[in-house]
Amino acid sequence: MDIFPQWQAVLTQGMGFTVVVLILWKFLWGPILGILDARGEQVENTFSAAEKARQAAADLKSDYEKRLADIEAEMRDKITQATKDGMRMREEIIAESRSQAERVLERAQEEIGREKDKAVIQIKSHVADLAIGAAYKLIEERLDDDKHRQLVDKFIDELEGVAK
Repeated sequence: MDIFPQWQAVLTQGMGFTVVVLILWKFLWGPILGILDARGEQVENTFSAAEKARQAAADLKSDYEKRLADIEAEMRDKITQATKDGMRMREEIIAESRSQAERVLERAQEEIGREKDKAVIQIKSHVADLAIGAAYKLIEERLDDDKHRQLVDKFIDELEGVAK
C-alpha cells in the first residue's frame, strides 16, 4: 500500500466530482436558485403592494379625517345658524303675539266703552222716565208732605234697583 494516492484515481474522482457538481448545478441548483429568485421577487412585490396599500389607506384615512372635520365644522355652523334662526323666529312670534294682544285689548276696550255708553244712555233714559213719571205724579195730585216723601223714597228705591 502506498501512502501516496494514485494520481489517476484522484484525477478520476476529481473529474467525477466536477461532473456531479455541474449536473447538480444544471438540474438542481439552477432551478432551485430560479425558484428562490422568483419567490424573492414575489415577496418583494407583495411587500411593495402592501406598502402601496398602506400608503393608500393612510391617504384615505387622512382624507376621511379631513372630511369628518369639515362635516363637524359645517354641522356646528348649521346648529349655530339654526339657533340664531330659532331665536329670531321666537322674537318675531313674541312681537306678533304682543301686537295681536294689543289689538284685542284695544277692541275690548272700545267694546267696553260702547257698552258703557249704551248703559249710561239706558240709565239716563230710565232715570229720565222715572223723573218724568215722578214729576207727572207730583203734578197730577196734590201731595202733602207724607205723600211727597213716599214718592221720593219710592223714586230713590227704583234708582237703587236700576244701579244694581
